[in-house]
Amino acid sequence: MKIINLVDNTSNIANLGSEHGLSTYIETQNHHLLFDLGHTDLFARNAQVLKVDLGSVDTVVLSHGHYDHGGGLKTFFELNAKAKVYIHHEAFNPHYSIKADQLKPIGIDPMYKHHPQVVLVDNFPFIIDESLVLYGNILQRSFVPSGNSVLLEEDKLDAFNHEQNLIIHENKHCILMAGCAHNGIVNIVEQIQAQLTKPITHVFGGFHFYNLTLDTIEDPEVIQKIAHHLIVTGAQYHTGHCTGLRPYQILKERMQDQVDYFEVGSQISI
Repeated sequence: MKIINLVDNTSNIANLGSEHGLSTYIETQNHHLLFDLGHTDLFARNAQVLKVDLGSVDTVVLSHGHYDHGGGLKTFFELNAKAKVYIHHEAFNPHYSIKADQLKPIGIDPMYKHHPQVVLVDNFPFIIDESLVLYGNILQRSFVPSGNSVLLEEDKLDAFNHEQNLIIHENKHCILMAGCAHNGIVNIVEQIQAQLTKPITHVFGGFHFYNLTLDTIEDPEVIQKIAHHLIVTGAQYHTGHCTGLRPYQILKERMQDQVDYFEVGSQISI
């Protein structure tokens, strides 16, 4: 399996752009897929530089209904007319962030809800095939990101029922793809693991320790406690996007080689 980061908040490669967003290309034995599509058409421009053929993609999963993960839908449909795009049926609801009592729309374009390539997901686990399964309905039992407090769905606090996570089974590996972990990365890993018969070996995604709206980070003591829970799982963590650079350093100090920063252009073979 080959995993390439097409979009993230940071890039150290001169000809690859970055933005506040996430898009990951994954090539398995049976699939060429994209997990999230970033904010703009950057995923496509970076894919061209990295020689990733988006026309070969057969499956797309959107983790949730925010612009930084689904803003590239228009561009993707212009480039690929065959792939199925799996999106939670509530992801197209209006979503907002609050700053100084002002509402900023942060949702995805509802015009695509009934696009012929879109598959609306409404129950979990949602089996795409024997190697790809979507999980959701994560209970927010502990370590819920404080940044959720400024995020709304329609006119109420967002409960993130529209967030979904992808499990990829291949050989002896079990890979978890998470978008922003709005339901809490510890909750996501532990509750999905409880539904599996083999251990999660790798986790990719943002952990929402950085609040873009308020430009603040999660309490460092909370991050250290989360790091302890992640260490116990034994999985390898590859993070970026909404985790934030300073929170990542706190994780790195505790988790050492069990975590790395997966920025634009990063490639991993599993």
